[in-house]
Amino acid sequence: MLKGAEIFLQCLRAEGVDLMFGYPGGAIMPLYDALEGSGIRHVLTRHEQGAVFAAEGHARATGKVGVAVATSGPGATNLVTGIADAKMDSVPLVCITGQVRSTLIGTDAFQETDVFGLTLSLTKWSRLVRSIEEIPTVIAEGFYWAREGRPGPVVIDIPTDFLKAKMEFSGPVKFTPTPKAANGKAEGAFADSVVSLLQRAQRPVALIGAGAKLSGAVSELRQLLDELNIPTFATVHGLGAVEPAAPYYLGMVGMHGTRAANMALHENDLLLVFGARLDDRVTGDPSRFAPNAKIVHFEIDPAQLDRVRVCELPVIGDLAQIIPVFHEGLKEASLPDWSAWRAVACGEDRAELDPRGLSQPTIRFLDELFGRLPENSVVLADVGQHQMWAAQRYRSALPRGFITSGGLGSMGFALPAAVGVQLSKPDATVLCVSGDGGFQMNIQELATVRRLNLPIKLVIVDNKYLGMVRQCSFISATTPRPISATIRISSKLRRHTASTPHA
Repeated sequence: MLKGAEIFLQCLRAEGVDLMFGYPGGAIMPLYDALEGSGIRHVLTRHEQGAVFAAEGHARATGKVGVAVATSGPGATNLVTGIADAKMDSVPLVCITGQVRSTLIGTDAFQETDVFGLTLSLTKWSRLVRSIEEIPTVIAEGFYWAREGRPGPVVIDIPTDFLKAKMEFSGPVKFTPTPKAANGKAEGAFADSVVSLLQRAQRPVALIGAGAKLSGAVSELRQLLDELNIPTFATVHGLGAVEPAAPYYLGMVGMHGTRAANMALHENDLLLVFGARLDDRVTGDPSRFAPNAKIVHFEIDPAQLDRVRVCELPVIGDLAQIIPVFHEGLKEASLPDWSAWRAVACGEDRAELDPRGLSQPTIRFLDELFGRLPENSVVLADVGQHQMWAAQRYRSALPRGFITSGGLGSMGFALPAAVGVQLSKPDATVLCVSGDGGFQMNIQELATVRRLNLPIKLVIVDNKYLGMVRQCSFISATTPRPISATIRISSKLRRHTASTPHA
């Protein structure tokens, strides 16, 4: 006979959980009481948002499912930003929230919140546990959906009386999903179609997104790109998937990307998209995005297809399975000579950011800093101008070496996420780059860093402004630019950053 809390923790261990982040409260206390001897390390943060961002940092750095724990009411609502962040950036995350006693649900009891309803649109899967008997199956299914397909967040809300109750427990269970219907396409049929488009293309390019890293297909992707040898660029979450020294690599693309990448994106006639959802920071005005290109979209989540721009050839599936089939289809194919196109797209006249930006003290500093980092380093960027400067100057070949809040753009992300990364990778050099605005949003987690004696390196870009917000007064966020928009700051701000030691 075991308590529900003990069963809960045994099921977490069966899912491979050995580290979780949280903040206790009344409704979730039985779970905390059962922690001793469970084999799971719990890290107490100073705020629930710090806990969920730390869990995200752990998940992003390792590929494992991150786990965050909070109590009912305000504890659960403080997780919402992190849950939304994980949904936007495809981070496998399980959030466990305590709930008031099952007999009190619906009575507006103390610290009662409808966590299931509150997070319904932000999760891949969520469940209010309705009995102690449900605990093993709910945990098994929750972790399955957090990992399966396009990763994402899951919420498990459990009434406190089920954590205290007892039942006979024979061990954790496995979740077996209903078999999916067969696609109906012969294996490799898509490869013939892609090869045919490549053979007719004069200016092909490749766009790499987070899916390349999430699928674990980085090695296979690099081999494919080496053979194609076409101009290639990445989204902010795709950074690190392509070898930076590759002669065909043009850096980050989009609103804050390099001049070379954006010009190649505008001029191409065939765009191969590997695991990117083509959000507005990449496309700008969809009607002007890659106007002459046919698009082949390799994507695991069918819901991401044709949302911004219709693709001529969707290829649905896991890149770890798709890329080898595609590569095999290239072996017998005769491809055109694209050397003239490469010479233009990858030429020296397009190879750098707008030179006006290179005189920025912050950019010079980041170049020097990144050049001195060990190979095992992980860089975390908060949200703001410093984030885009860091992304532009990042040059590591480590697939999970650059971590930031991209889709949601949540200020305050980097410091607690760095806690999760450092605990997951104790031998790595973890560098947190933040702005003076975002750093203060979760500054209380400095206490967590100090208490755990974590060797995190902190860089604060302090310009005395919310720089990105201020910059928006000068740059339209919806107008596509052929060069980096980030360095176009006001003359007043340039004078300020040039005259203060904090720059």
